[in-house]
Amino acid sequence: MASKVYLPSDGEKLPLLAPTAQPQMGTPKMIVPRKAVSDKLKPAALDANRNKFQKQSQPRKAIAQFRKKTRQQLPTWAGRVTVHLHVDEIDIEKVTEAFRQRDGWNAIDHFEVCRIWQTEPPYIGHETLGTMSDWPMSDEEAVDNGHIAVDMTTAMPELYLFSFGAAVFWNFPSDEYEKEWMTKHLLEDLSDYCGDSYSDAEIESAQDSISFQYGDKYSIKRDVCVLSTRDSGEKLAVSFALAKSSLLSLYELRVQQVIERNSHIPEAMVQNGRIHMSTREMSREIGRLFLVKHGINLDQSLIDTPEEFWEDDRFEPYYDVTLKYFEISKRLSLVNNRLDMIGELHNKIMEENHTHHAVILEWIIILLIVVEVVLDLLHLGFY
Repeated sequence: MASKVYLPSDGEKLPLLAPTAQPQMGTPKMIVPRKAVSDKLKPAALDANRNKFQKQSQPRKAIAQFRKKTRQQLPTWAGRVTVHLHVDEIDIEKVTEAFRQRDGWNAIDHFEVCRIWQTEPPYIGHETLGTMSDWPMSDEEAVDNGHIAVDMTTAMPELYLFSFGAAVFWNFPSDEYEKEWMTKHLLEDLSDYCGDSYSDAEIESAQDSISFQYGDKYSIKRDVCVLSTRDSGEKLAVSFALAKSSLLSLYELRVQQVIERNSHIPEAMVQNGRIHMSTREMSREIGRLFLVKHGINLDQSLIDTPEEFWEDDRFEPYYDVTLKYFEISKRLSLVNNRLDMIGELHNKIMEENHTHHAVILEWIIILLIVVEVVLDLLHLGFY
């Protein structure tokens, strides 16, 4: 007989970790060397990847993979939250109106965000719920003949679309389904309301996911977010932070590409004493650098506090906690420091090119003076 799984009520405390068994009296303790423990816990992916630039390309996703490997098995149900970033802009008002006219879906927009959800079952993924043990069950319904009873309110799929192109999915079955859904219902059917698409590498770098469950106090740890209410405002706070982290991951990839394009310059300067780059090539690199730097520091969706929290600040502390968890401020500072270093390198190259051109002009002037002197001497010789 299948076991029952219940969702906690509002007043019920949700344990995050299963209680550990206490050792019996007289049981000998095995002492494990510290080095053996550290070697066992060290992620193989970080050992294998020694390349300096590859380590810096996607720091958020590398940390997330390590956390997932070391994540404890949770005793309660956990849902999925995934963010995708395929386009650089979405017309929120028109997309909202389009989904309001679709059967089985509803949408509401507020400032620069659109919340979309299914209005009636069967929900997305419902056909597989009978065999999936990680979906939630209601407190009233029990397991009947080995089939899972689902709390439809908790399992309801919904997503949050942001004007800067991010889409945060809650309770969708899989990453593949989310991509198919976004391609069909948004990028194809509503392509006129979407901006330019990002490259495949940028889309992959911006994708991220965490798990969520319900408890009596909000927290986020080891890529597991514990929601304290069923209020959509709390999900919106988490979605905002996750979407900003996704957008920042895209900029981190672009910064990494700038670093890789310029990584040969210091080595060439050491080996040859100068760099063979034309003024046009140097100007293009400086332009790419300014595009990335201005995009990061002038993008209001990445820097400013969302307007939703100016109107309703109940869940703003949860938003701040989630931003801190994703280390948005530290990552922004690190990205700007890297861009400043590349900018200093470009300035040195421009100074070197100007010096080289000045030397050439000096030699041209000297040659002209010599030619003039020779001509004067020849002129005096004839007379």
